[in-house]
Amino acid sequence: MSALRQILKEITTSRGASLDEIARRVGVSREEAESMVDYWVRKGRLSAEDLGAACPSGGCGGCPQGDDGKPGCGTRRDGPVLLAISVRRP
Repeated sequence: MSALRQILKEITTSRGASLDEIARRVGVSREEAESMVDYWVRKGRLSAEDLGAACPSGGCGGCPQGDDGKPGCGTRRDGPVLLAISVRRP
């Protein structure tokens, strides 16, 4: 079985496993596993839901992580975000 199909199988059978754990089981790097998940999302077999990041939806103005009395921490939501990957049922 190809690594691509193994990734899909692991995701469908390993409820709650991290992508790092799945990548390790399949024998690929995390980056390769991410690419394979992206492939299955494009094909419609998986869905990926953005669960958000630490930043509030209203932006830095409403952020409690302020410095010197100013709101916000100065970070932007360009980096990694938490995703929930689930199997799409036909």
